[in-house]
Amino acid sequence: MTTAPLRGGQARQDELLAATIDVLRETGYDRLTIDAVVARARASKATVYRRWPNKAALVVAAFTRAIEISQEPPDTGSLREDLVAVLGGLMTELDRLGDVMTGLIGELRRSPELAEAMRGGFIAARRELMMQVFERAKARGEFTGDAYLDTLWYLGPALVFFRTLMLGEPVDSAFVEHVVDDIVLPLLR
Repeated sequence: MTTAPLRGGQARQDELLAATIDVLRETGYDRLTIDAVVARARASKATVYRRWPNKAALVVAAFTRAIEISQEPPDTGSLREDLVAVLGGLMTELDRLGDVMTGLIGELRRSPELAEAMRGGFIAARRELMMQVFERAKARGEFTGDAYLDTLWYLGPALVFFRTLMLGEPVDSAFVEHVVDDIVLPLLR
């Protein structure tokens, strides 16, 4: 979804997105209102609606900004190291925003609008990042064919999410390396 720049610039946009995360943490998605966000950010509803058409789009934009998805995937020259870097970044995201992620995941089935915004925003960006990592590795000759790429792109993140959010167990660099070395890379090769 493309959006026009806000009046007041990037700093104002960042304030609105940070306020959205704060309100989301306090109330959850279902009870979050645009009124609460604009009150927290000392903004007007018009300022929000010029940029985001609805609550779901605002929440996904705030969440995506908070996790700081890089437009450029890591490029270490090694598929293994790139995957470790991507999953390491996910570990950091979960440390900071696991509570927000848990709340949003719980709402996806109840809110088709949120689910659509998450799929078109955060999930699409995550998929693109992983596919670029795989494409670069394939171009370097680290694997051939397209073996299961449509499944493999989310396998590593799924294991990290499940371990952290569902089991409540920590994810450390040893676990990330295990996922990359013993699961993802063997499936590619």
